[in-house]
Amino acid sequence: MQAVPAPDQVCEPEFPGRVGRHRTIQCLAVQLVLLVGMGALAPLLPLLPRELEGLHRYGPVVALVVAGTLAAAFNRGRVALAIGVLAAGYGMFAGRGGDLAPAALAVSVFVPFSLAGLSLVAERGVFTRHAVRRLFALALGVGLSAWWTADGTWQFIAGAMPAVSVVGIGLPVVQAIAAMAAIGATAHALSVTRTAIDAAFVSATIAVCAGGLLTGVPHAFGFLVSVGAICLTVGVLQDAYRLAFVDELTGLGGRRALNEKLLTLGERFAIAMVDVDHFKRVNDSHGHDVGDHVLRMVSAHLARTGGGGRAYRYGGEEFALVFPGKSAREVIVHLERLRASIEDYRLQLRAADGDDGDARSGATGGRQARRPGALRVTVSIGVAERDPRHLLPESVLQAADQALYRAKGRGRNRLSR
Repeated sequence: MQAVPAPDQVCEPEFPGRVGRHRTIQCLAVQLVLLVGMGALAPLLPLLPRELEGLHRYGPVVALVVAGTLAAAFNRGRVALAIGVLAAGYGMFAGRGGDLAPAALAVSVFVPFSLAGLSLVAERGVFTRHAVRRLFALALGVGLSAWWTADGTWQFIAGAMPAVSVVGIGLPVVQAIAAMAAIGATAHALSVTRTAIDAAFVSATIAVCAGGLLTGVPHAFGFLVSVGAICLTVGVLQDAYRLAFVDELTGLGGRRALNEKLLTLGERFAIAMVDVDHFKRVNDSHGHDVGDHVLRMVSAHLARTGGGGRAYRYGGEEFALVFPGKSAREVIVHLERLRASIEDYRLQLRAADGDDGDARSGATGGRQARRPGALRVTVSIGVAERDPRHLLPESVLQAADQALYRAKGRGRNRLSR
């Protein structure tokens, strides 16, 4: 018997917004491409024509305001606070005349550490008591950093600490340690939570640390603060895309994503509808937590379907598989393998008095306590293809749904055309 795993395609409920490993890599890749592409422009800032000099002063402000407004609109408290940290750091640096070294050191330590701390805490929204407590802690950090900058503490630290060479630039050890620790902390948070917003925290932290390296380049720090704000904005938008198109429980594309996919299909395609057999009985006998495990397990098998099939959660315990460029005959072998793999799988149930959280009875809606043993799950499948009778994707989808009902009427755990 097999215990219920946590397949890569399945969202973990303890981390809302978590996506699969491949989608995480995609989110981070977008962030890093954006970061490198925009960061490469920083050394060119002194070459801007005089007519565009206003961008140096107002560009970071506009980027921060837009990012903060978007974060508040989407109720992303960590991002809103991160934008506040970037704004405070930019204000400390931009408002410092003459010797910029103390302000640069203060910002290069305070901002990365603050971003790292925000990446390690859970999302609690914008207008909550949790956000107020975090705002107070960050404001205290801003006050201390500004104070130590004004009274020369940071300048004393910079003089007392030995310097290290980073890409040919001499930095105080404390600044180098802060950069490495902050980037490491945000990367660790991303590896655990795997969310688009935590990918944005990684790139924003790198941007600020790079700004600390380029304080000798006019306006480079403000530009890289803008880059960090833009990265956080993109992270919020990526997360909003997930909310709109990705099913929270299974990690598969949702109904809206399926509708978008149907619009892109050509003249040859097949669609399969998959339904978990006797799913209501599972919920009634074992509780909705076990039902959720069943849906995650089935979705993990669906995501690994061969033949170029793309899986979507259609609703409830029903799923759709879309096979572009395939006929029904070509995909039947892959669908039969899918059906057999789910039938052969066993979900190990634990006793109600077990040690971990899976051992609890169905407090979320089940009528009976969970019994130990292995739970066997089967699915019924209906498949249809585009033909002269079904020219539109919606018509093929309906035909597949009708085939699904024929499969269930013939005894379930089978495939029908």
